[in-house]
Amino acid sequence: MLTKNFDGEIMNDIDAQITKLIHMERHRFAGNAARAIVDLVDLLLKYAIEIQASDLHIEPYEKSLRVRYRIDGQLQELHQSLPLSLAEPLTSRIKVLAHMDSTAAFLPLDGAIQTDGVEMRVASMPSVGAESLTIRLLNSSLKLQNIDNLGFTPENEKIFRQMIDKASGMIILTGPMNSGKSTTLYAALREINQPTRSIMTLEDPIEQHVDGISQIQVNDKTGLTFAAGLRAMLRMDCNCLMVGEARDVETAKIAIRAALTGHLLFTTLHANDSCSAVFRMLEMDVEPYLLAATLNCVIAQRLVRRLCPKCKKLSAADEYERQMTGADELYHAVGCEECRGTGYSGRIALHEILCVDKSLRSLIVNSRDLDAIRSCALANGLRTLSDDAAEKIRAGLTTVDEVRRVI
Repeated sequence: MLTKNFDGEIMNDIDAQITKLIHMERHRFAGNAARAIVDLVDLLLKYAIEIQASDLHIEPYEKSLRVRYRIDGQLQELHQSLPLSLAEPLTSRIKVLAHMDSTAAFLPLDGAIQTDGVEMRVASMPSVGAESLTIRLLNSSLKLQNIDNLGFTPENEKIFRQMIDKASGMIILTGPMNSGKSTTLYAALREINQPTRSIMTLEDPIEQHVDGISQIQVNDKTGLTFAAGLRAMLRMDCNCLMVGEARDVETAKIAIRAALTGHLLFTTLHANDSCSAVFRMLEMDVEPYLLAATLNCVIAQRLVRRLCPKCKKLSAADEYERQMTGADELYHAVGCEECRGTGYSGRIALHEILCVDKSLRSLIVNSRDLDAIRSCALANGLRTLSDDAAEKIRAGLTTVDEVRRVI
């Protein structure tokens, strides 16, 4: 973890380098600016890695170029902006590092930078006056998580372990971007990774490397799409498959076929909650009887910021907080040097696990009514994301304000 001294030191270096570039620009020292731009880009990328940012945003506005870091799911502006006139050389330098066409400022492009064990996915988008850049950091050196530290309640952890211990069937994880789906998938794969099992994954991108598992990178340019890769994997004598995302009808149907033929298959899907994921699969023209026969469970999850343990404070709950949690006192965010004044440090997952039982299988076959699916799940004891959130708020792990922001 980054120390406060180093944090301030590198931030001061960035501000000093920006000031130096502004000075060069004013005095037209153009010949010296190229080296200074290279140094500034190196500092920005180094800082993003050190503070464990998931994304780095470089965004042009009317008079300035703003740099922001996504930390614990929130964008933060941690140092001064740059003059807009430096947008072109800064963008060009990053494009060179990412092996992108630095002359094609009118097209959205993507590339990659590999440095110090961190893969960075770079995406550019034409904007008014300059280009916007988003750099996603995939830090393969970060420790892979185990199931017991994913934030499951004891009850949900028991259910999850039972689901991934099955020999065949399909397990779907659902949630928006940056909701921790990949972390949960990797933890599940690590749990079932045994010498007697053959496990293959199909990913875009490969975010973490797991020993003992064959991981394949999707490449649309060579024809290795999710659908094509999954079709080929069915011929590879695997016990367990993981498909990064069921993006289209073809991939979803092949995934169902894989689960039907004796494979344990993990995949992700974009949906609001567990019941909506079932409905989404039906909307993708998956045969209802095949989905009913193969679906083991759906896990919906969100990430909320965890209260900083150094400064959180127990105080009286307001009326809304009491209604949501049933508690008269709750911990609230304060803010200190340790958490950069935010009141939060790190994140914790909220979970909703929908187990597909006999009554739900019957409903999937005979009905396409989302409300009916949800009513059946609730009647069977589904603990929703809100239920899980309330339990974690009462435990002092997060706050009502944070949960309201996310769900």
